[in-house]
Amino acid sequence: MIFNAGDAVTWRQAGGVSFCESASRWPERVLELSRAYTDIIVFGEGGPYNQGVLSQVDRLGAAVWVLENGYFRPDWVTVERNGVNASSGLPRQAEGYGFPPPPLPVTRPIGKILPHHVVNISLYHLAQGLGRPFYPYFRSPYSVPAWLQFLGHVGRYFSLIFQSTRQLDAQVIAARGPFFIACLQREGDAQLLRYSRFADNAGFLAEVMDSFARHAPPDRRLVVKNHPLDPGLVNLAAVTRRLAAERGLTGRVDFIDGGNLAQLCRASCGMVVNNSSAALSALGFHTPVKVLGQAFFDFEGLTDQQPLDGFWCAPVAADPALFTRFRAHVIARCQINGNYHEPRAVVWTAAAVADAFARVTVAQD
Repeated sequence: MIFNAGDAVTWRQAGGVSFCESASRWPERVLELSRAYTDIIVFGEGGPYNQGVLSQVDRLGAAVWVLENGYFRPDWVTVERNGVNASSGLPRQAEGYGFPPPPLPVTRPIGKILPHHVVNISLYHLAQGLGRPFYPYFRSPYSVPAWLQFLGHVGRYFSLIFQSTRQLDAQVIAARGPFFIACLQREGDAQLLRYSRFADNAGFLAEVMDSFARHAPPDRRLVVKNHPLDPGLVNLAAVTRRLAAERGLTGRVDFIDGGNLAQLCRASCGMVVNNSSAALSALGFHTPVKVLGQAFFDFEGLTDQQPLDGFWCAPVAADPALFTRFRAHVIARCQINGNYHEPRAVVWTAAAVADAFARVTVAQD
């Protein structure tokens, strides 16, 4: 389906079906289209078009698949039926990840993907903005215009190239004192808007800092880590400084844009997230995790179930054996070795995703 000029430019093949009507007509239109297809594939859950599919999966005449970036990155992508993340069909309790765990497949390492991801998303937003007159009724899942997101991604990417890496070094950060990490999410992301009580990152940070100011030991610090794909349209560093100052935390809170997540996790006392998949990386490094939003992995034995106020003084790490089983089961059920943005991986990732469709369909039949 082609909803905007970004779709048209990136598709570049025959067989695309354009939809140029009002987004309010889309649920009816996809219901009609579904009778002519066996499968419908959406990327993510955000926006009126994907929700137009996911809100009526029981009525559609085709199987619905949701693709997403991997739960375990960067070497995996996600393929699930009908929903991902907090809408995933994966079990929400330890009993769902029993013995014996499935064997882990041999994987191809993907390598560094962020530059490719930034280029792809920037060009997509640029094409979408330039082609707006041809798709006047297109409704973006984001409140910010596409051209502004393009400028934001490009500007932020180049600013990160020239920033000092010393402030991102986990050892340098740890030398200032024991610290917790608070991971931000992309502003306007569906996981932030749909699966939490926060309207934005500022709301998330305000709650985290309120609790930290009242209950964290005085020698503890808080490191706020920006999302790698944030478009840079909100000055989150300034927001962090303001919120810290209002709560008497100046000097105890740092904002970083980048850094090696593995090293930061190993050096930290724990991580607080809304529902970011960064938590899954942290669990793999035996870092205690507190989840404030909704997430399929937020259950006893994996994440800390006590209130946030208690987390600062006595963070509880995951059961290592449970996490090992959990990871193996999740990979077996819905993770595909590959990447959507690394040019060398795109073709074999697409083939592996298609194989997964066939494999799951046969198993369900």
